[in-house]
Amino acid sequence: MDKNVEKKCPVEALSNILGKKWIPQIIESLNGGSMRFGEICRLLPNSSPKMIKQQLKLLEDNEIVKNEKEVFNNTISSTYYLSEKGKDLATIVLQMKLWGQRELDCTNLKN
Repeated sequence: MDKNVEKKCPVEALSNILGKKWIPQIIESLNGGSMRFGEICRLLPNSSPKMIKQQLKLLEDNEIVKNEKEVFNNTISSTYYLSEKGKDLATIVLQMKLWGQRELDCTNLKN
């Protein structure tokens, strides 16, 4: 196999996750500690609950986020938190945020 392809594979895989809408924001939010689904939705008011649920599922499937379900008064409540893998990834998201704040004028980005 071409060595360049092998080297790009992990970066491409990570980009496929972090490049999805709301994923970095969800990871950043959960880096402060566990949160219930409704709390995450309130932090991301420009998203929809359906979209957030899909992205949380993707993060769960990739073992970045864990979901603890509780039943209280016949209501199921989900609490989400970062796994160890997710905590490691949160440091990368934080570095991306800091770099963006330092190097990008987000009001004048050129695509």
